[in-house]
Amino acid sequence: MQSHFGKGVIFALCAAALNATIGVLSKVLMNSGFSSSSIALIKTLVGGLLLSGLLVFLKRPQHKARWRPAAVCAFLGIFMLFHFETLAYSHYAAAGVVVILMASASIASILLGRIVLKDPINANVTAGAGLTIAGIAVIFGADIQQGFTLQGAALASIGGCAYGAFSVAMKRMGVSGGLHFTRQLLMFGSLYLLLPAAGDGFTLGALTPVALMALLALATLPTILGFFCTTKAIEYLKPSQVQALELTEPLFAALLALVVLDEVPRDTLYLGGGLILLGLCFSNELLRSGRKAPHPSGV
Repeated sequence: MQSHFGKGVIFALCAAALNATIGVLSKVLMNSGFSSSSIALIKTLVGGLLLSGLLVFLKRPQHKARWRPAAVCAFLGIFMLFHFETLAYSHYAAAGVVVILMASASIASILLGRIVLKDPINANVTAGAGLTIAGIAVIFGADIQQGFTLQGAALASIGGCAYGAFSVAMKRMGVSGGLHFTRQLLMFGSLYLLLPAAGDGFTLGALTPVALMALLALATLPTILGFFCTTKAIEYLKPSQVQALELTEPLFAALLALVVLDEVPRDTLYLGGGLILLGLCFSNELLRSGRKAPHPSGV
């Protein structure tokens, strides 16, 4: 049980690190003239094709297809998430989108986990979610008001709630993560995303070397690897624990900016990071509030 919990934590943290690249890469493509719907479609389709080629090259044995769970989970975790998240970036600053989307995902996973999976909402879960959400709000506090629009906030909330529902749906359907299921998710997601892209006229920007690199990075890092890590984390942890751990995304984004762009983090990062880490200790019951609860693995 303990080893499963540790694996789940590692996968969830890897997903957070990979997802930290979405905002910057999406903004690069929008500045090159790509529409939000085209970005969502292309990164998903390219990711599915790359993963299909990789599976053929690796000659991995086929597993029994789980088409119905893949169709449902792809609608929530790819179509709803990618479409509304990418659209939100065109209406609101990236920092604000990240805060609202992640907070919505965390709250949705807790509430839906209680309704669908009968997971208890105890003092630890509540304290952990509150502290982690407060932490990312502190980190992005100076940026949240920049470019704020009600439309952008609403779009980010929809995408976040869908992501939370995706993690609960996977757990409820007993789906195992992995490369084959990730490919099924991406291919179904590509079909769903065709509709909004067609409605926008498949608006493509200039295919410069920078744009091509950004598209390839989006397809590989947060799309293939990010979803693979998230689906594996859900195998081992409760959805609310996965979403709480993925709230570390701002910390990875700040580290990425420091290493790649040589941007020194603000002082608020340290306070916000401390709140996030404290919240994770409560969420995963390394610290306890109130009576002793069951083991954090939830399995």
